[in-house]
Amino acid sequence: MKRYERRAALLWMILAVAGLGLLIASLCLEQRQMPWVVGLFLAVCLAVQILLYRTARDSMRELVVQLSDLLDQLTQLREDSVFPPLEDTILSRLQQQVERLASIWAGLNRQAKRERDEIQSLVSDLSHQLKTPVATLQIYGSLLVQPELSPEQRQEYGSRMQRSLERLDFLLDSMVKLSRLESGSIRLQPRITEVEELVLNAALQVRRAAESKEINLSIQPPSKPIAVCCDPKWTEEAIFNVLDNAVKYTPQGGWVTLTLESYETYCRINISDTGCGIPPEEIPKIFQRFYRGQSVQAVEGVGLGLPLARKVVQEQGGWIKVSSDHKGSTFSFSCGAAD
Repeated sequence: MKRYERRAALLWMILAVAGLGLLIASLCLEQRQMPWVVGLFLAVCLAVQILLYRTARDSMRELVVQLSDLLDQLTQLREDSVFPPLEDTILSRLQQQVERLASIWAGLNRQAKRERDEIQSLVSDLSHQLKTPVATLQIYGSLLVQPELSPEQRQEYGSRMQRSLERLDFLLDSMVKLSRLESGSIRLQPRITEVEELVLNAALQVRRAAESKEINLSIQPPSKPIAVCCDPKWTEEAIFNVLDNAVKYTPQGGWVTLTLESYETYCRINISDTGCGIPPEEIPKIFQRFYRGQSVQAVEGVGLGLPLARKVVQEQGGWIKVSSDHKGSTFSFSCGAAD
């Protein structure tokens, strides 16, 4: 557009000079010479008009091409410049808006791709996790219909089917909880509560499993009550998941210790065990959905407890850490102190 404006200004200057020349000629030349001068001026005007028309036509063609490039830039989510960005023209300002829109669309496209990848990963993981309990139910279901089975065999097969059903129910329940938290369909509702009450409730849920393995479950209460601001239900769920893992992976006769530490702005909950520990290369992976370390494959589990616990803690502005050696592991996470 600026090139068109420069050409138009030059042509109008030529036309103005020609008009000035005609005025001077009318004052200096004889009357009989005037028709030639007027004719020459009209010819110059016609030439200027033709040049202006061709310049405008070329400029419009160039403008259409540039606008087409802008549309290509937008549809292909490119963020390169078609017009010089420093020019203060309508097209340059339009280009800036298109670039912003392309950037927003590109971000939405990347987000949609991440969500598609997460859904595909979730479906793949869930399908893999469902295979074992479903196959177990199919096998023992087909065995139970055989008429020659003894009562003892029927009871054994029925017990195995019951355990598979319980595992399937736990898997689906944990998956639903984690998915609802990740999607934002569940909103945590923090309120002031005493953290010791949450710890005791979670410990009651794992006490029977600890007693069956003769594990010493020790809770070291704080010197004074600690009030925190959190969602009691989901925070208790997070504590239970970490405690349940500690009991599950601690051998017969081991220890699981839970301590509380109070600071000015938060409370720290530490859960330590005397299990086999976690290899350093596996620590970054243990919070991934369905991940289970090589050393604990023989222990029943689905790999959703720790991801769920971390999500609950992080949703409330807290953090969760783990330290481990060959003598056991310690999981620590925070809850915000009540104002």
